[in-house]
This record gives sequence, structure tokens and C-alpha cells, in this order.
Amino acid sequence: MDAKQPPDQENPISRGRPRSTEVHKRILDATLTLLGEVGVEKLSMESVAQLAGVGKSSIYRRWSSKEALVVDALERVKPEFSTAVQGELHEVLYEMAQSFAHQMNNPLGKQMLSLLISTLSGSSQISESYWENHSLPKTKEISSLLERYIPKEKLRQDTDLDLVSDFIIGFIMYQLLLKPTSSDLDNELKRGIDMILNGIQPK
Repeated sequence: MDAKQPPDQENPISRGRPRSTEVHKRILDATLTLLGEVGVEKLSMESVAQLAGVGKSSIYRRWSSKEALVVDALERVKPEFSTAVQGELHEVLYEMAQSFAHQMNNPLGKQMLSLLISTLSGSSQISESYWENHSLPKTKEISSLLERYIPKEKLRQDTDLDLVSDFIIGFIMYQLLLKPTSSDLDNELKRGIDMILNGIQPK
């Protein structure tokens, strides 16, 4: 007898039901779309399920709450800071800032940043979770980079490195979201990095 599976008994996963990874992506895509359209307060698991074309049970199997779902969705739009650059501290910080700015200095990038900020400002629970899981680790990563340069660059020993990291991130976000688009963005980034470093060098 032929041991091959007959055509009418094909693996059901191969047709009909979407694969788990596809469902996961559709849910996150729907969440981001609704965050942009109605905001975090009006977003519901029901509306996400309807837009994604899945049952609510498919969502709750992956996320225990709306807040957990939104935090995961925001992970898909968060910009990346690269701290792997080598060289003098000014060069390292400038290249990090330039890389971030060039990722986001376009209509889609700015839209994603605006969505991120509006979502976080609309829910203290989501904001706290995102800070603990995403923002704080990145701040600590930049702080660790600065710490390695303290002896070499003769930076002030009493410098609050986490605060300096916040200044750097905040300065770049301000340039991208609140100031008109500038053709001289790279020079603005250099000047800003210079001013921040001047503030943590011995007088």
C-alpha cells in the first residue's frame, strides 16, 4: 500500500487557517492602525480582532491585556540607537544621533514617532511598561557608553550619565518633531552634541 498521505488528508495548516506568525503580524498591524486612527483610549480588543480578521481568543492567547498588546505593537515602530560605533566620544555620539535621525527624518518615520508619543501620553500604564522594557534599557546602554569614556575624555566624575542620555535622546526628538525640517540637520546635531559634552567636562 502506498504510504503517502492521500490528497484529501493534507495537513490542515497548509491551507485554510492562517499560520500563527501571519496571525501575530496581522494583530500587531491592526493595533498600530487603530492607535493612529482612534488612539489608545478608544482602542479595544474587539476592534483589533475585527480589523485583523481574527477571533478575540487569538489575541488573548498571545496577550493578557490591551496594554501588553499595545506595548508589543509599539516595539515595531521604535527607532534604534546604535552604540557600537568606535572612536572619540564626540564622533560616537554624533554618529549615533545621525543614524537615529536619518532613520526617522522622513514622513513615515515622523508619523511613527508621533504615534509612539501620543500613545504613551494617553496611558500611564502603557507608558510605565514601555519605559521599563524599552526606554530605560536604551538609556542605560548610552550611559554605559559614556561611562567608558570618563577617564579618556576627562569627564566630570559627578556626571549623572542617565540624565545626559535623556538630554541626547530628547534633543534629537525635539529636532525631528518640533522644529521645521532643516537641510542642515547634521550640523545641528553636531552643535547639540558639542553643547551637551561641554556641560559634563571639567571647568
